Amino acid sequence: MNPVLEEMLRSGQVTDAAGAHRKLIGPMSRAGGELIREIFESVKPDVSVETGFAYGVATLFACAGLEHNQKPARHIVIDPLQSSMFHMIGMLNIERAGYGRFVELREAPSEIALPELLAADTRIQAAIIDGFHTFDHALVDFFYINKMLEIGGVVIFDDVNLPSLARLIAHIATYPCYRVLKATTPPRAPNPLVSLRRRLHRHRLSTSHMRDNPRILALQKIAPDTREWDWHADF
Repeated sequence: MNPVLEEMLRSGQVTDAAGAHRKLIGPMSRAGGELIREIFESVKPDVSVETGFAYGVATLFACAGLEHNQKPARHIVIDPLQSSMFHMIGMLNIERAGYGRFVELREAPSEIALPELLAADTRIQAAIIDGFHTFDHALVDFFYINKMLEIGGVVIFDDVNLPSLARLIAHIATYPCYRVLKATTPPRAPNPLVSLRRRLHRHRLSTSHMRDNPRILALQKIAPDTREWDWHADF
């Protein structure tokens, strides 16, 4: 593991440009980060996108995978609060870790940045959705990522044990063109309000790689999205 990332996870702190320490808030778990690294090593993306960046923990895991691939790559991170809330510490951590050659920051809301990428005919092979966690906002993120994601590409969702994200995954499970690739399970007790495995199984989406209510879930695009204009499936 990169020493910058290791120290962040060990200490629970990050350091700003002036050398002041700040608490590491809501970091990606090691298990989730390793899932990201493994998928980036497997997929070997030329271009990838991440919504939600903060202090850069998930990004550092992704970049470790990109470095392992030993080829040029472009990882676009989207975070409208990088300067104001996170004091550019995410980008500082990327530079400190030696991954600056991979990362491109779009400091704009994802509902603005993602359509701009689509309009520029951007094609991606991997994505991480970890931005605003309401159902509608995460759905907008996925809507644009789905349009850019190539067949064989993977989209990774964080915090799918939350009811809003579990509901979104249940919706995506109705799409004929996705399959569950990998998942992690949170250490805390499952949320009694949702049973994501049962929802996915109901739509005949394989759940062999997961247990109930995972925290992080990776879905692979296995076919073109050819749904008709009036397509609908209950979820």
